[in-house]
Amino acid sequence: MKDGALLETLPFSTEKELTTFVENKRTFAVDEMELHVFETYESCTLVPLKFDDLVMVNMLQGKKVMHIGQVEDFEYYPGQMLVLPANTKMLIDFPEASIHRPTQCTALVISKEKIDGVLNYLNEFSPKHQMIGEWNFNPDLFHLYNTPELTELLNKFFRIMMGSNSLKSVFADLAFKEIMIRLLQKQSLLALEIGTSSNVVLLHLKDFVRRHISEKISLETLQKVAHMSKSSLTRLFKKELGMSLWSM
Repeated sequence: MKDGALLETLPFSTEKELTTFVENKRTFAVDEMELHVFETYESCTLVPLKFDDLVMVNMLQGKKVMHIGQVEDFEYYPGQMLVLPANTKMLIDFPEASIHRPTQCTALVISKEKIDGVLNYLNEFSPKHQMIGEWNFNPDLFHLYNTPELTELLNKFFRIMMGSNSLKSVFADLAFKEIMIRLLQKQSLLALEIGTSSNVVLLHLKDFVRRHISEKISLETLQKVAHMSKSSLTRLFKKELGMSLWSM
């Protein structure tokens, strides 16, 4: 199993908040976002779940087995995130959940208007460099592993959503926008890793580096291969992938 950075476990439900042992839910809402915290205290199978808007699901504690459409069933652990389109039907197994070892996960549900607002802003003020298409979520790359940067942002966002600051909506909005950008960059990197990126420059550079992996490759060499200046090449990596050129 590939490891992702682990999120902090959130405070569990109090006895008064516990209404069921299977997917007990607490909800914290701000404007067009709802953060649901789910806990399961007994082993069970094929528990149905669906959301009306795009949802970002993060496992915090325990293990699930996910059944999603035609995708092969897979185990789901802390450190992983699912980004699923609206109305995606899920069936979930909890093979190890118990009163002493409950599972805990979050589901952040975001309205289409909220998502579109951030995407439109990015496409207008920070368009993709030499890329076919625009900023958008790739529904085929829905299973991700949290980076340390993304984990830090999510922990901060959860604290904001569960807190009572008078400016909670402002802080939550700012944190969510940064989370979205990190997620989009993560999807771009994953697309590059598996060879489905639509950015021909990045794919060409990846192929060149792999073919010359035993050689010392200079920045000047990569500039010539990409037919780009040093500054343009550096900006391409930062904008598209959120990483340094030398982290490729």
